[in-house]
Amino acid sequence: MIKEFKDIDKLSPNDFEIFIKDLFVASGWYDAEITKVGKEFKHGDGGVDIFAYKGKRKFAIEVKQRNLQTTVDVKALNQLVAGARLANVTNMILVTNSYFTSEVKVRALRLGVELIDRDELQNLWVVKHSEIGREIKPRKYQLDVINQAITKYENGKTKLLIEMATGLGKTYTVAHLIKKLIQSTERRPKILFLAHQIEILLQSVTAFKNVLGIGNYSFSACFSGSKPEKTDFVFATFDTLYGQITELSENLFDFVIVDEAHHTPARTYLDVVTSFNPKLLIGLTATPYRADNKDVINFFGGADGHIGKFDLIWALKHRKLAFPKYLVLLDDLNQDKIDQLESGLSIADLDKKLFLHKKDQEVVRIIEEVVSEQEIDNVKGIIFCRNIRHMRHLIGFFKLGTATLVHSKMSDQERRENIRNFREGNCKYILVCDLFNEGIDIPETNLLVFMRYTGSKTIWLQQLGRGLRKTPNKEYVHVLDFVGSLERLNEVKDLSRAVQRLPLDRENLIDEISDASTPQIFHDGSLEVKYSAEAARVLSLIEDMKFLLNSREILLDKLRFYKEKNDVTPSISEVKDSLVNVSYDQIATHFGSYYSYLMAAFGDDIDQQSMVDKLQEFIKTFYSKYNMMPSLRTISLNFMEEQLYEFSEKEIQSLLPNLMKLEAEISVNAIEDIELDNELKNSSKECILIQKYKSKIFSRGDIKKLSVNDQLEIKEKYQSISVFLKKLKDVQ
Repeated sequence: MIKEFKDIDKLSPNDFEIFIKDLFVASGWYDAEITKVGKEFKHGDGGVDIFAYKGKRKFAIEVKQRNLQTTVDVKALNQLVAGARLANVTNMILVTNSYFTSEVKVRALRLGVELIDRDELQNLWVVKHSEIGREIKPRKYQLDVINQAITKYENGKTKLLIEMATGLGKTYTVAHLIKKLIQSTERRPKILFLAHQIEILLQSVTAFKNVLGIGNYSFSACFSGSKPEKTDFVFATFDTLYGQITELSENLFDFVIVDEAHHTPARTYLDVVTSFNPKLLIGLTATPYRADNKDVINFFGGADGHIGKFDLIWALKHRKLAFPKYLVLLDDLNQDKIDQLESGLSIADLDKKLFLHKKDQEVVRIIEEVVSEQEIDNVKGIIFCRNIRHMRHLIGFFKLGTATLVHSKMSDQERRENIRNFREGNCKYILVCDLFNEGIDIPETNLLVFMRYTGSKTIWLQQLGRGLRKTPNKEYVHVLDFVGSLERLNEVKDLSRAVQRLPLDRENLIDEISDASTPQIFHDGSLEVKYSAEAARVLSLIEDMKFLLNSREILLDKLRFYKEKNDVTPSISEVKDSLVNVSYDQIATHFGSYYSYLMAAFGDDIDQQSMVDKLQEFIKTFYSKYNMMPSLRTISLNFMEEQLYEFSEKEIQSLLPNLMKLEAEISVNAIEDIELDNELKNSSKECILIQKYKSKIFSRGDIKKLSVNDQLEIKEKYQSISVFLKKLKDVQ
């Protein structure tokens, strides 16, 4: 009936209803029937426009055609509910070519009504598949996660982190897990699902209703300032609950689920999560490591609670995502500097010396040239820019009307309008810089362009994921990467090799029990990467010189993996034998010292006391031998391994603030007397602190409720909140 989605606005009301009926049939529904004959309703159906079946479920579908400036209000919702009840139908869908008010979104969830606004309607038109009404059985890899989680919970684990790549069904997995936990619980539990975006919440509700059924449990939404209702399931945004923390009981929920769990260490999210004391806390994420290196895994139960681990590499290998065709278009090289490649230089220095970034006009010419050469039809490309100023400059080089842009400084209305122009208009490209890393779903995207290196592997992988959703008409996603960075070169090479080397689990290759309506696109399970002549030359130079190029994030990943596997961190002298292809030079380049490397990977959760003891022992030995206090430089040099300091001078001052104030004349006995005196005082203080808080503090959230002075007193003694909580736990 229509060739382009935007043409739906030209349809008459009757034709629009026919379009909706046909679209639902194409997306897995059957026996769809429009109930109106002229202005009359058949069978006394009370105003419902369409009835249709999916599986064994009957759906009442209300269709509201509006102009884009008019939102659908609660009157339409009430009309649908009343009509569905008259027809004795419990599954309801409200559809519009416009958008819904916030009140409709909140009430629809409470009433069990699915909402399809203009954006979701276009997704349905593109993909011809909907999660609504889908009868889901867990797939093999999801069952593995569910069974592993139940085993952990039954053995006493109260925190779990489920890692699964975007597109693998994290929400369905946790919905099935919760269903099993409910079945094994005598008392009906209360469940909280937390997310940072309303769109994620509404999508998650659909998954839970598909698994748990409509009418069996009650659901409610909590966003835009609303209060959590007394329902079995509460789906809430962080910002709304943050303003209500003091009013909510810490034991209000039995199970708490945190979507996009890598956000949790951020202050607002952390305060919300730690304010509850559930029987089980579950984090869901595709990217468990943060750019600021705050430890997400440790927060959600440590290595023993980290399950799933079906990452992007696994998803690509097992054909769960669209097939990336990756073209690395290296910026121009400074030929005079190529011979200066030295392992002693930092990666940032090498980048500055090697790369002469192409002008934006030239980049746009190359993009359009590649699109033509690769014969990419109906181009829908997301271009990730450096910043807002850069995108505003870049857009001037595209043909007028073929590109638009969105960024966080825009109003919601302007951003929505520009995204709609990209999806429905003649725009081939949408320029972004600080959005689209997660939460935005444009399935027809068939081109990704990376204009500059982000400095974060996590963000790069999130951005790559924006183009990997499968559709019936999209077998590939093309990627153009103007890297301009040795780190990105290495990351692309490592990703390609990792996918190639990962063993294939044939039981997970095809889901025999997957929904037949889900499109299955097959490729060879690899990542196709091609390099321009300049990129290939730099890679060859690096390999010829045996230049082990590890980015900051790769180094952190290797250290965390070692600790996760061995439950200890290697000493500085064990680094070469313990961490594969990690050199002292690389650690020194990125972190300055080994202590800083440990802090970046694990934060306050390292054993600082053992480091203090080691430093104190050296100072006492040195004083005994030379009858003088060693300088900070002397101490730092003593704990140096090749060119890597274990502690910088500033770090030594931080670890030993009192000892470094001693005069050089202090004797060994005097030092020991002071240490003994400190131990007695600290012992007394420890007794006071433990006795004071052992029946009051059980989590970080409790500590945050203390006064600033009380928190400082604890940190002064224990250096780390984690250490204090551990000692409290030992006596509770």
